[in-house]
Amino acid sequence: MTLAAEHIRHFERTGITSGSSRVSALRIVCGCCEAAGYVPATAALRQGDPEAAIAAFVAHGWQVGATPAEDRCPACIRRSSSDRKQTTKGAGTMAAGPRKTTAKAATAKTTAIAAAPTVSEAQALQAELPPQMGRDDRRIIMEKLDDVYGDNAYGGSWTDTTLARDLNVPRAWVSEVREAFFGPEGSNPLLDRYTAEKEEFERLHAGFMAARKRHCEAHDQLVKMAMDISKKADEINRLGKRVERELG
Repeated sequence: MTLAAEHIRHFERTGITSGSSRVSALRIVCGCCEAAGYVPATAALRQGDPEAAIAAFVAHGWQVGATPAEDRCPACIRRSSSDRKQTTKGAGTMAAGPRKTTAKAATAKTTAIAAAPTVSEAQALQAELPPQMGRDDRRIIMEKLDDVYGDNAYGGSWTDTTLARDLNVPRAWVSEVREAFFGPEGSNPLLDRYTAEKEEFERLHAGFMAARKRHCEAHDQLVKMAMDISKKADEINRLGKRVERELG
């Protein structure tokens, strides 16, 4: 499955437990039931290749949409397909007229319904549970926060997101530890400066583009006027030569 360049997808990088160790993985969330799925980050995935990431999730039965809201887990895909089949089957039955249900058929139908997994069970089979924060994870996050957090705010260029990326852990873990032992995420001076300068740049750029548009429109008008004047001059020259020729 491929996506247009303007719809290149990016997936959250996190860590999952594999055996007795933690490995880097990419995370996808179903836009329908919010079940999460993970694929270990291979060399191609670590290089940020969106096509490789999409192919990995598709290979695990996921439907990857142009936006996260359109992503669907295998359970939701099967359920949607089943609903369409039931709708088609129901329409065919109505067209053919009602059929009498025997006691044996009713018993078989009841048994099948009882044996079918619930939606939550199907999701549990298809999507791994989110990784849980352990004692060592909490200690490492706290040590890092001791270095980069103070006076109810991050220092330097640090935020919950950048710290989580640096430690290769879910952002939710960082937020949980920070809220419990340090304080609010607060405002980051460097981020505030970047935001202010970016807004100023965008304001100046918008003004420049508006002025450029007005200049181009004025230039086009001047070019048209010049062409009209040149055309008029040619007509006058031709008329002058005719006067010289006919009137001496």
